[in-house]
Amino acid sequence: MTEVTIRLKYIRHSARKLGPILKQFRGQNLEKSIDKLAVYPQDSARFLRQALKSAKSAAQEKSMDLPNLVLTVASATPGPKLKRIRANARGRTNRYQKHLAHLIVSVAAAKKPKGPKGEKK
Repeated sequence: MTEVTIRLKYIRHSARKLGPILKQFRGQNLEKSIDKLAVYPQDSARFLRQALKSAKSAAQEKSMDLPNLVLTVASATPGPKLKRIRANARGRTNRYQKHLAHLIVSVAAAKKPKGPKGEKK
């Protein structure tokens, strides 16, 4: 079974915010997922759509059957945090962190469903 894996690293977005969008599209058809993600308002959807388009072109390079491709793995892991400071009253500063994430997407051909159990020929 041929599989294509795409990694987007150091995305300026929290892995926690990517999670719910990834959960919705795990196991879905690749073509339909790309079309649906175009109308989602979240930034998470934009990053996932970018990764899926990359996976689609990589699968095309490997001569895979595009209409039968399914999103098998979609996960986001937290990356390093960027530490920043913001000016505060009386010459003080407040620290805050900007979150980064790594997005991993795998696409593979869909398994053909077996016939109903107990069916005699």
